[in-house]
Amino acid sequence: MLKRAYDWCVSYASHPAAPWLLFALTFVESSISPLPPIPLLLPMCIARPDRALFYAGVCSLGAVLGGYVGYGIGFLLYDSLGAWLIGIYGLQEKAAHLIATSQDYWFWVLVTKGLTPIPFKIVTIMSGFLHFDLWKFTVGMVVSRASFFVMIALALRFYGDDIRIFIEKHLPMAALALLAVVVGGFFVLPMVL
Repeated sequence: MLKRAYDWCVSYASHPAAPWLLFALTFVESSISPLPPIPLLLPMCIARPDRALFYAGVCSLGAVLGGYVGYGIGFLLYDSLGAWLIGIYGLQEKAAHLIATSQDYWFWVLVTKGLTPIPFKIVTIMSGFLHFDLWKFTVGMVVSRASFFVMIALALRFYGDDIRIFIEKHLPMAALALLAVVVGGFFVLPMVL
């Protein structure tokens, strides 16, 4: 079953709707969804290494636009929707502490979190709740998310064949490692906020 799912993702990379799905997944990951775009981005870049930077651009655009939705949730809807989303992750106390202490260094929190697989929506929602400067928010998002996706794309662009061979040879281990990174981000989040 794992092999079929992997083959489907790789074959889907050439589908005309693939970049739109990647954009949508990245957009909602930056605002409301816990599903990261990496499980789709990796096979797409492996299948089409010549388009890896294009896919990184699609992800970056989706992340930035979705980040504005997250910011809006924090700015306009924190008391209802924003607090509920923060509550899902059990971060109410950590969020209150951040609001009280982080205005001076929030830009660096935004950039640092954007360079990791830790759920980015938490930072975008908190940025809105903190009424963080929108210009600094935009710069932080663009720098961090574009860097994150471009680093992945460049690695896959230049080492895609080696990575593909490794993944196909060790598919269960590679899937488990990817799952560990995605799920681990949720467990690490309370420790780093």
